[in-house]
Amino acid sequence: MTTELEPDYTGIPLERVPPQDFDAEQSALGACLLTRTALREVRDTVDIAAFYQPRHQLIFAAILHMDDRGLSVDQITLAKYLADTGDLARIGGSQYLYELTRAVPTAANGEYYAEIVQDRGLRRALIELATRMAQAGYGTTGETSDLIEKFVAEARELRDRGMASEDLPVEDILDFVKKEDVYDWVVPGLLERQDRLILTASEGGGKSTLLRQMSVTLSAGIHPFRTWEIIDPVKVLTLDCENGEAASRRKFRPLLAAAESLEQPVRRGQFHIECRPAGLDLTRPADRAWAMRRVEKIKPDVLIIGPVYRLHAGNPNDEELARKVSVVIDEARATAGCTVLMEAHAPHGNGLGPRSLRPLGSSLWMRWPEFGFGLRPVEDEKSAQNVEGARGRRVVPWRGSRDERDWPHFVRQGERWPWISYKPIDADPITGWSETGAIW
Repeated sequence: MTTELEPDYTGIPLERVPPQDFDAEQSALGACLLTRTALREVRDTVDIAAFYQPRHQLIFAAILHMDDRGLSVDQITLAKYLADTGDLARIGGSQYLYELTRAVPTAANGEYYAEIVQDRGLRRALIELATRMAQAGYGTTGETSDLIEKFVAEARELRDRGMASEDLPVEDILDFVKKEDVYDWVVPGLLERQDRLILTASEGGGKSTLLRQMSVTLSAGIHPFRTWEIIDPVKVLTLDCENGEAASRRKFRPLLAAAESLEQPVRRGQFHIECRPAGLDLTRPADRAWAMRRVEKIKPDVLIIGPVYRLHAGNPNDEELARKVSVVIDEARATAGCTVLMEAHAPHGNGLGPRSLRPLGSSLWMRWPEFGFGLRPVEDEKSAQNVEGARGRRVVPWRGSRDERDWPHFVRQGERWPWISYKPIDADPITGWSETGAIW
């Protein structure tokens, strides 16, 4: 990491201000003052020279120097350090350090803010390099081939700036395969920490009901499909972006009672919920910060958020909007180390065959999760009858799973729980395949 301060941009024939992002610079520095994790992420991402504001360069250099010496870094300790070096007045006084912390939407985004600062710094360096190349090209000194080689080397250096820490030696395959694979299960054999699952169905097909059941069973320590099997309870956070509080309470009360009837009640602090029936727009900074604050505070083992179409306000088919939403959800997943469960509507059928179970909207949602399953009514007419919204369903994968897991092939309405796994009466004894999914 370079320690050069205030690069010289004189001589660059520009009428516009060079690329910069004042808010990102403030937020990256403010995040460093709030958490040590953010400090580590920022210092591994950005060079001092990437900050455009001279006082921001001075502040970041001081932060790095303090961190290298093992000193605690916050507004008070940094102000003292800068006062001792005679630089506090140059950066705007101790009050400016408090302004930096107030400018941070969420410290968990420190690395993201640093990436913006680094990107703008690289663009300025690119402009400076291109300007010198043009000046050399118009010049009359030096061999042309030597100039080309010189600037090719400088372009490579610019390409690799800040990337040295990521360029670890490539591992030999024989060493790679010797490492032991250890699963970090949320539900043994079913869900691993940081898995991503999207569940689809038609309107009223039971996907919301199944996710509610999973939120209660997982937080209570009950297997979501084998409800007689006890597992370790995990912490669940549900951000319901579709249903109001009253409607959600009515749905959750019988599920909580079912867990209690098994002497596995949900303990206080295990399951947190917030309803946003107006939806979230995770492409907007305010809504991103709203969601991240809750993830940072709860640190759930399982995050249930959605449905997908309520997570941004634009065209549901827009790939770029879907990508922005997925980035926020992945950030939440990385922050808490949690499994993510989501639901999406399936497209309307065309009457020419079974209704597709792929997620409605951007094709990104077909590629993004590790697991994608849809609920389809079984073919047996009696077993498929809707009784309070559900009877028998096939659990159909609509994408190739990235690992082998013990997901049920069929679920039906149970006595205590809306969905329990079952084996159809006409199932093949070896493959488990059933033509009808018949319950009786």
